[in-house]
Amino acid sequence: MVFKRFKYISVFYITLIIVLTGLGVYVLFNTYFWLTSIWIFIFDILIVIALLNFISKEHRKLSHFLVSIDQGDFATPFSKNFEDLDFNEAFEQLSDVIISLRDEAEINYQYLQTVVNQINTAIICVNDSDKIVLSNSSSNKLFRKNVLRDIKSLRISNDDLPLILKNLKMNEKKLIKFNLGGELFNYSVQLAEFKLKKEFFRLFSFQNVQSELEQNELESWQKLTRVMSHEIMNSAIPISNLSGLVYKKLFDQDDTFLMNIDDEQKLDIKEGLHTIETRSRGLVSFVEATRNFTKMPKPELEEINIKTLIKRILSLLKPKIVEAGINVSVKIEPEELKFTIDKSLIEQAFINLVINAIDALQKTENPTLIINVSRNVENHIIIIFEDNGKGISEEDLENIFIPFFTTKREGSGIGLSLVKQIMYLHKGNITVKSTLGQGSRFTLSF
Repeated sequence: MVFKRFKYISVFYITLIIVLTGLGVYVLFNTYFWLTSIWIFIFDILIVIALLNFISKEHRKLSHFLVSIDQGDFATPFSKNFEDLDFNEAFEQLSDVIISLRDEAEINYQYLQTVVNQINTAIICVNDSDKIVLSNSSSNKLFRKNVLRDIKSLRISNDDLPLILKNLKMNEKKLIKFNLGGELFNYSVQLAEFKLKKEFFRLFSFQNVQSELEQNELESWQKLTRVMSHEIMNSAIPISNLSGLVYKKLFDQDDTFLMNIDDEQKLDIKEGLHTIETRSRGLVSFVEATRNFTKMPKPELEEINIKTLIKRILSLLKPKIVEAGINVSVKIEPEELKFTIDKSLIEQAFINLVINAIDALQKTENPTLIINVSRNVENHIIIIFEDNGKGISEEDLENIFIPFFTTKREGSGIGLSLVKQIMYLHKGNITVKSTLGQGSRFTLSF
C-alpha cells in the first residue's frame, strides 16, 4: 500500500496543535507556571502556521500543475512533487494520458493537413477577426503566396474578393473570376461556418469550375445550334424548293419567260408564292423572337401580393381555361404572402406556364391545374404549377429550357427559355419534373 504522507503529516500537525492547546490551557488555569503556558501557546501558533504553509505549498503545486495542463506544458516532471504519493501517482498518470492525447491530436492535425494539401480545391479558414488560421497548398497556389495572413491579403487575385467573402452567406455558392497570369478562370466559392472553443470560424472553399463551365457552354451552344439549324432549315428548304418550282413554271430551259400558262400552272405558282411568303414571315418572326429574347429589360422591382397576381392571370386566361374544361385549384399559405418582383416580367412567366399547362391538358380526362404557393424552411417562396396532362418525354425534358426548342407545331420555342431567364434575373430558379402520360410539375423558387 502506498504511504499517504500528506494525510499523515496533516494528522500529525492537527494532533500536535490539539495537544499543545490543551496543555497550554491546563498549565494556564491549573498551575502557577503562566510563563510556560505562554511559550506553549507561541509554539502552538508556530505549528498552526507550519500546517498552513504545508497545505499552501501543496495547493501551489496543484495550481501549477493545472496551469501547465491548460498551457500544454508537460516539461516539468510532476512525479514525487506532492507529499501524498497517491497524488504523485495520479498526476503522473494524468500527465501521461494528456501527453498521449496531445500527441494523438498533433498526429491527427498533421494527417488532416496532409489530406487537405492533397485536395485540388483551395481551402481557407478564418476566425472572427478575419485572420487566416488554416490554408492548404492549393490556396497558396491560387493566391500566389506562401503565407496568407488575413482576408485582405487575397486581393492579389481579385480586388473585390475580400468584400465578396465577407458578404457570402452560409452554404451560398458564388461564381468568381480570377486573373491568374493574365488569364481569367472561373471559381465557385462556398462558405461553411462552425464553432470551436467558443470561437466562430468560417471555411471558404474555392473550386475551379472553368473546364465544367466550358464544357456546359459548348454543349449549350451545340444544342442551340441544332435547334436553330432545325428551325431555319424548316423554312429555308421549302422556300428554296418552291422558288425553284415557281421558276420552272415561269421560265423554260433557255430562261425564256413562258407566256402561255394554263390555269392549273397559275394556281400552282400562286400557292407556291403564298407558301414562300408564309415561310418567309415565319423566318422573320423567328429572328424577331431571337432578338427579343436577347434584349431582356432590367427588372423594376416592387412588392406584389401573390394571390392578386395569380388571380389576375387566371382571369386573363379564363376563356382558354373554360374552353378546355380545366379545373384550376389555387392554394396559398399564408394567403397574404408577398414577394418583391418585376410585375410585368413575372406575369409573362406565369402566363407562359399556364398556357403550356392548357396545351398539355388537351384531350386529357378530368384536366386539372394546381397552383401551390408556400415558404420553405430556408424562407424561400416556392410556387408550383402542376398538371395531369400528357407529360414530357425524358428526351425532351433536358431540352425544354433551350431557346427555340419546341415540340408544338405552332410553337416558337421561346416560352420556357424566357421563363428561365426571367427567374435568373430575379436570382431565382425553375425546375421541372414530368412523367410521360401522367403530367408535369414546374417549381419556381424565389
